[in-house]
Amino acid sequence: MSGSIADLRKSIKGSVCEPGDQGYDLHKWSPYSTKPSKIIVTPEEIDDISKAIKFARSQGLPLAIRGGGHGTSTASATDGLLIDMRRMTKIRVDEENRIGYIQAGARSHDIEVELIKYGLAACVGVCSQVSIGGYTLGGGFGYSTGTYGLAADNMISATVVLASGEIVQASDSENPDLLWALRGAGSNFGVVAELGVKLHPQRPDVYSIGYVYLPSQLPVVVDTINEWLKLQKDNEAIQLVITLGMDGNPYPIIKGMSNSTQEEGEAAYKCFVDLGPVHTTCAQIPYDKVSTQVDPYNEIPGGKLGVGAHIDKFDLAQVQKSWDAWSELIKKAPKSSIIYEFYPYGKIASVPLEHGAFAQRDSFVTVLCLAVWTDDSFTPNVRDELLNIKRVVSGSSSEAAQESLGYSNYADLFATLNETDEYARKLFGPNYPRLQELKKKYDPDMVFDRWFAIRPAP
Repeated sequence: MSGSIADLRKSIKGSVCEPGDQGYDLHKWSPYSTKPSKIIVTPEEIDDISKAIKFARSQGLPLAIRGGGHGTSTASATDGLLIDMRRMTKIRVDEENRIGYIQAGARSHDIEVELIKYGLAACVGVCSQVSIGGYTLGGGFGYSTGTYGLAADNMISATVVLASGEIVQASDSENPDLLWALRGAGSNFGVVAELGVKLHPQRPDVYSIGYVYLPSQLPVVVDTINEWLKLQKDNEAIQLVITLGMDGNPYPIIKGMSNSTQEEGEAAYKCFVDLGPVHTTCAQIPYDKVSTQVDPYNEIPGGKLGVGAHIDKFDLAQVQKSWDAWSELIKKAPKSSIIYEFYPYGKIASVPLEHGAFAQRDSFVTVLCLAVWTDDSFTPNVRDELLNIKRVVSGSSSEAAQESLGYSNYADLFATLNETDEYARKLFGPNYPRLQELKKKYDPDMVFDRWFAIRPAP
């Protein structure tokens, strides 16, 4: 589609905004990861996406896609044309076959609220603001991973707008190679407008935990986590969060959930109660409140940047070094955190590598190193500071863990854009050659190059 911006406005049902227009909104969870887009198109139907892509290509404008706006890198930002999926949030439920057809802009909390009406759940992000599109296409794990596996492994179909503007279906019967690529290769192949995902029976309430400990208790906390992991069930998940509390003091905090009754949850986490936390927030909560538990942290102002790490050794010496490095970081970025995520990995590891593009199926513990700051003078140094934290966090682990980029949705995306495919090769490993062939087929001009950009095969 060629023509003027005025023509584009007339042709779509959604909105088209330029800087200065009412409705022009660059807001993301992290202001650090925004760019001043020349045009923001907010589609309301799939045809709008097709027209936006054709217009961008006719004008030579780079493209980016924003889902929930929860990412901390510039992968969902551009100075060209930004497709903002915030209005693409419809959810349809096929109860008989337990399939959800969910538009890519729908966020975790909205999905929880809708699906629990049917006694069902999908694999969604731990944070309420995370959209299912980017979350699933990058792999997608969280509290339900132990029971149901990756969100990408639960995706059975997708409606995709290709670089040509063509709208296609991807499933086991239509374009199965494209479905394979979408299971982990992010936005490299088009704009996913709607996902078909497996739904699972879900009880109406779950047991949520929060234990706050003194820094002096860190040794027993680490030891207890290691003992607890030996008995961890698939429906149980915890995080160890190293952060400043709301009172400004440093604490190791255990957060998590058991998809169970209160009695079962209390029994599962009794060992952490026995340590004598200084503060406890545990309760049986409605399932549709799970992703809202971290909302107070999401509302903390300031720039934000995350870098992922993988570890396969979790002991006091390693955690203490991480604590010391974090203690230096918070002098410049006080609201920063290190988050160790202990989600059962058996389901992920059991899926054959050839099932999808996602290649991170080793049984690592995922760690998110998150910087949050308000002092603009720190901005030029934040990435280097976080990469140093990452080296410390994984420093005691195996060579494979140290060399890992970390979980793909947490990885250091500032080195993954169009300039090099080094990170893409590393992330997708043995799946990369096939992805290159599919890139040549579906996006040979690299229109979609904002997330671990894959080079087309020669």
